[in-house]
Amino acid sequence: MSLDLESRLRVFLASAPQNLHAIPVLQISHSAMTKTYYLWREPYVGTVTTETGVHQVEPLNLEIKLAGAENNLDQRFQILLDLTDVADEFREQLDRIPLTSLEHIQVIYREYLSDDLTAVLAQATLQVESVSLTLGAATLIAVQPRLSMTRTGEVYAPRDVPMLRGFL
Repeated sequence: MSLDLESRLRVFLASAPQNLHAIPVLQISHSAMTKTYYLWREPYVGTVTTETGVHQVEPLNLEIKLAGAENNLDQRFQILLDLTDVADEFREQLDRIPLTSLEHIQVIYREYLSDDLTAVLAQATLQVESVSLTLGAATLIAVQPRLSMTRTGEVYAPRDVPMLRGFL
């Protein structure tokens, strides 16, 4: 009888859901904005550690998905934000950015494990190409920073992209 119980317990423990899960955190910033947003999907306010220190993270319904085909090297991401509680504040921060500004809004995507919010597992820096605001929601289309003269119209020097120095 105890052998049957042990095997059933072993099967249960092997198939039990894990307690750890990945937690994505978005950092949204621009030099003209007075506030840098740290957002996550968790239903409570928390803190995470980045390379610049410890930051308070606000709960917000958000979704990040690929906005194009997976086989395209020029990946675009669609970030959907539910701004029900902070719509006016977010719109005011966006209005601070001059229309003539060539600087893009920066989105830094970080991923943490749920048991350790001090160690970043994955990080990607994106630049926002377009922002669409609707009643209570925002859609950001973000891409990896464009360093091609045909895309940006800017000529980059090795001081701008030091990691390319070995390739030039």
